[in-house]
Amino acid sequence: MAIKKHNRGFTIFFAMLAGGLALSIGVAIYDLTVRELELSATATQSQYAIYAADTGVECALYWDYKCAGGGCMDGSAFATSSAYLGAGSGVLCNGQDVAAAGTPPTPFNAPPANWIPWSIENSTSAATTTFYISFAPAQPYCAKVEVMKSGDPIQTTVISHGFNTCAPGSTNQLERALYVSY
Repeated sequence: MAIKKHNRGFTIFFAMLAGGLALSIGVAIYDLTVRELELSATATQSQYAIYAADTGVECALYWDYKCAGGGCMDGSAFATSSAYLGAGSGVLCNGQDVAAAGTPPTPFNAPPANWIPWSIENSTSAATTTFYISFAPAQPYCAKVEVMKSGDPIQTTVISHGFNTCAPGSTNQLERALYVSY
């Protein structure tokens, strides 16, 4: 009597094994693609924040240089001590009078948290001027710029914080800062 071996089911088992392997490779590739897209989006938003910070620094440097050359009545667009009366208005950044207004235009119904007009904190030998620049309505980014002047001769430090969005309550806000001292 001959014993017959039946190899039935081996083909199905092999096909299931190959299909499972192909599915796991496909899921891994999909996961990597999704993560790369998220990383790319974060890098793009980070660039928006650094560009906003750069715009803030450049505006502060422009006005400091312009006024140092005699282009402003007080000789400086930014406060240098407690005797400073302030430029009042006329300091334009991105088409906005940041000294007089400082609040963002539409599409914001209300200014974002901590959004204030041009402000000056000073002592007898130093002062810090803070202002905001908005890129709305064309773009959602903004920048907070601090210009600190102290000492004799005057040392100037500009710190610009750029944000990818200034919309109130945004959970995806990125901040990048630039620091210039001279």
